[in-house]
Amino acid sequence: MKSGPATARPGSELAMMAALAKAISRATRTNVDVETLKVLIIFSGAGLLLSLVAAMIYGQALNAALF
Repeated sequence: MKSGPATARPGSELAMMAALAKAISRATRTNVDVETLKVLIIFSGAGLLLSLVAAMIYGQALNAALF
């Protein structure tokens, strides 16, 4: 059984990722692979999560130091 963007169901996550990769490829005129896009999204999400946690921790310490 084949797998990949060509055989993905229309409503699946893989089809959405393939459409996003295709749109980015067209906009930037570079070849963007779905796997590359997945890695970028995972690292971006992890970075966002870590920065939010750091802001929560240090925001409370900063708030306590100011008052």
